[in-house]
Amino acid sequence: MKNTLLVLVSTFAFAACATNDPKPQPAPSSDGNEGVTLKVATPERLTGTYVDATGLSLEFDTARSGDNFYLHLATTSGHELIHAETTATTYVFRYLDRRLTLEVDKAWVAQVEAEGDDGPAMQDTSAMHWTGDMTVLDEMIAMPEIRALPWMSRALGSLGYTGKQYPASLAMHKMARQSAEALGIDLPPLAVQSPDAEYCSPPTANECYGMCGNGCNCWSWVCGDCCYHSGCAKHDSWCRSGQWWYCYNITAVVALFGC
Repeated sequence: MKNTLLVLVSTFAFAACATNDPKPQPAPSSDGNEGVTLKVATPERLTGTYVDATGLSLEFDTARSGDNFYLHLATTSGHELIHAETTATTYVFRYLDRRLTLEVDKAWVAQVEAEGDDGPAMQDTSAMHWTGDMTVLDEMIAMPEIRALPWMSRALGSLGYTGKQYPASLAMHKMARQSAEALGIDLPPLAVQSPDAEYCSPPTANECYGMCGNGCNCWSWVCGDCCYHSGCAKHDSWCRSGQWWYCYNITAVVALFGC
């Protein structure tokens, strides 16, 4: 069966060509540390490269339309780090040159969404179908490109490419968030648009449960503020009940629940 996300990405590419304007939209702001070059920048698709201060670089291509999404994250030397796409009935994630595959049924995702933050379906790990070498995940987390992923996420956020304004970026931001948590990386915060939204009332409790970020280190660029968000709460619940690799690999699935 032809993959629906390949059609989705082709549609976005055609639209960019049809308008004869593949340039990114103007960036709302910058803090001078971005190192980001964008080829396509729309709410539905974000494509480009990131180079950190040491010269290490990443390529990304991510798209989303409704419940369908596509993500391709690779090194510029040709290694595919993470590839995710949607089929008619499943979400498929492939890791490190496709040496490990995770497949999740759409029906399970719909059930988790219907039950709320901590329903019984969310605890059913049998819904995740693995094929390949699980040690690939430990190999990945030791790669310098994965360490750079949180900084790339922040750089995009500093330019205004947030998960709220650009839904195509949400899966990538959430994967970056988990990489930071697994590696103990604390990022400098970014200012939010409204000071009133920085820490909401009532504040999140239980070690900032449901706030998007590593612990109480707020990543305001994921959902736009430092408040409680159901999608981030699902991430926290999964991560607190499993090993780091478990929550790392459902992070893109969590992005389907939005903020």
